[in-house]
Amino acid sequence: MINTFCKKPLWGCNSTLVRVAQGLAPADLVVRDARLVSVTTHEVLEHADIAVAEGRIAYLGLDGHTAEHCTGPDTHVIDAAGAYVAPGFLDGHMHVESAMVGVSEYARAAIPHGTVGIYMDPHEMANVCGLDGVRTMLEEAAESPIKAMLTTPSCVPAVPGFEDTGASVDADDVEATMSWPETVGLGEMMNFPGILAADADALAEVDATLRADKCVTGHYSTPRPTAASTPTWPRASRPATRASAPKKSSPSCAWACTPSCARALPGTTSPRSPPPSPRTTSTRASAASSPTTTIPTPS
Repeated sequence: MINTFCKKPLWGCNSTLVRVAQGLAPADLVVRDARLVSVTTHEVLEHADIAVAEGRIAYLGLDGHTAEHCTGPDTHVIDAAGAYVAPGFLDGHMHVESAMVGVSEYARAAIPHGTVGIYMDPHEMANVCGLDGVRTMLEEAAESPIKAMLTTPSCVPAVPGFEDTGASVDADDVEATMSWPETVGLGEMMNFPGILAADADALAEVDATLRADKCVTGHYSTPRPTAASTPTWPRASRPATRASAPKKSSPSCAWACTPSCARALPGTTSPRSPPPSPRTTSTRASAASSPTTTIPTPS
């Protein structure tokens, strides 16, 4: 796949990168004395220098070699002082608008934690505003430092005949987006019943994506648990406060969740509890070393 997200394509800056690596041209940025996390060799490379030009890494100074020869009067130099430098994370599936923020504000929150690129499926935006809304999000993303790659929403509306949000995306629309430079694939195909029933529009969306040599992403539904795969809480360790809690259930939840819900992934024996609150974290940590653990009631 041709990378359209760098400042310049590789064939447009090869000469500059070679010259910078040899010290014949100054780098735009030099990071000194970093601990480089090598995901290729699975090691941390100490005292690494990194020279960057045209938005790409031009030179690595390792094993006593530095990037001093790449440094010019206008080169921005950062002394890492032993800080770790690692490749950025890519989020493989993201509904930015579900966070109730735009792409630029999402980037403000995500990039400091290491996420530099997202595969964005703006399904909710398309539900309301169609492809015009999707294009608006991409225009905003182009002005932010995050790399936003589009997977075109595939099921808009999600429930035809029921939703009244006003927009729709059909196979012709999907095919049109496959020529957009930001598009890398088709968003999660939630309509697997339509695929199994050979629904013409659902299959046409998939076919348009495959013709463009792009990726079709699926949608995983949690299988309904069976008695054999759903363990119960041992009575001796069940918190007493849960017995008196009023039971609640949701008809849309396959787990029939209650306040004493003992959800577990199929084939496992450990309950899948909600994330601990700060109030219960220390209790869990101290109980981890004990052979008998009592799981506190989540707040």
